[in-house]
Amino acid sequence: MTNYDDILDEIEREEKVDSVTEYLEKTKRIKKESARLKRLFKGIDENKKKLVFTTVEDVAFMTITMQDLREKIVRKGTTCTYKNGENQFGTKQSPDAQLYLQMSQKQTQAMKILVDCLPKGKIENAQEKDEFKDFVAGRG
Repeated sequence: MTNYDDILDEIEREEKVDSVTEYLEKTKRIKKESARLKRLFKGIDENKKKLVFTTVEDVAFMTITMQDLREKIVRKGTTCTYKNGENQFGTKQSPDAQLYLQMSQKQTQAMKILVDCLPKGKIENAQEKDEFKDFVAGRG
């Protein structure tokens, strides 16, 4: 029979593996998104490339993080309950929903920077199903 400490050790090992797996998966998704966006900017002026590629890395991170937050919000909702003291309780906006809104605003600002750096003809040449193109087309 297994003792309680062995069970706790096994659970702790599984949690570590899960968190490492999640980290590696998220890092892979961010790199893929970053590469997708960088392809749109490969022909831009070398002086703009550093700014653009740094911003692309930020947008890729925010995009993947927002996808994960969106899944949590769909599962758990946009509100959560709180209790302060014995008689003070209620509902408030969930931390995930707050973070999603903040990131959405920052992502929109970063996307504007990227759009302004794109060569004029580049937008029309992007792939037909490209989300970035859909975003840019929605500006007008």
